[in-house]
Amino acid sequence: MTTEVLIPNLKIVFCGTEPGQKFWEILHRVGLTPVRLKPGEDRSLNHYEMGLIEFEGETLTGQVQKFKPLILCFNGKKTAKSYLKSRNINYGFQQQKIGFTKVFVAPSTAASAGRYWDEKWWFTLADSVGTNVTRISPDNYYEPDEICKAMKSINPQTGQTVNTAEADFINAVRDIELHYSIPLHIKNMFEISKALFAYGYLYYPFCTLATEQALKSLEAVISLKYDLIGGPKENKHGLSPVLADKINYLYSKRLVSKAQKEVLHDCRLLRNLSFHSGYQQILGHYVETLSIICLLMNDIWKA
Repeated sequence: MTTEVLIPNLKIVFCGTEPGQKFWEILHRVGLTPVRLKPGEDRSLNHYEMGLIEFEGETLTGQVQKFKPLILCFNGKKTAKSYLKSRNINYGFQQQKIGFTKVFVAPSTAASAGRYWDEKWWFTLADSVGTNVTRISPDNYYEPDEICKAMKSINPQTGQTVNTAEADFINAVRDIELHYSIPLHIKNMFEISKALFAYGYLYYPFCTLATEQALKSLEAVISLKYDLIGGPKENKHGLSPVLADKINYLYSKRLVSKAQKEVLHDCRLLRNLSFHSGYQQILGHYVETLSIICLLMNDIWKA
């Protein structure tokens, strides 16, 4: 029986064939996950804006209406035919919707359905929720990104809704500052992340690169602090210490709190995903992420 893995507003929720090895393989192959998950890692799907839902007749409708995923994907025609009450089902998007949720049918990943397998439908599914980055040309070089054109801000003086402008992106990072005593080469690394965020108004993916650059800056501060306090040259396995070892060592020396340690490990995992070759995430323009990273860097350095 499929374990339900649901949170509101996911991109895709899968229903039907029990997730097996082929399911996790195709998710990775089409780019829906940056790494190949393993059976039993169902709950990790939420990290990639996906989930799982059981098929229980009308209960499915209620669950979809409650959690409002962008797409309900049937993994195989068998469950789709039963739910849609139709014997003639084609792969791809269906005419029926559940509220605003689109319905998609993909070839089953079950081993017994191999004769019907066609991975192109899984690529179609992945492309439908992917973010198409803007292609730069002389005509749009100085124009805001298409995503940013749709953004709105509230004028603090009038309370009116206005179009987001480049000043909003610049002002968002203006007051995020590292401690004056942090070495210049690291401050320069972090300043690049702020600049990338500001230029995200013109090219939205720069906001993602801003987060990745900030994570590099955080790792640089952790590594330098680790060396300055005499961290071991080898970990318990006799190898050079990795970032996880350094974070745990700072915690053992009470230089970071337990809560900070957990956030640092979350940042480490995000860094690993961000630097995964062959997969480019679009993380969005969350300036709060840069603020949190800045606070962590300052606390670690001053500890």
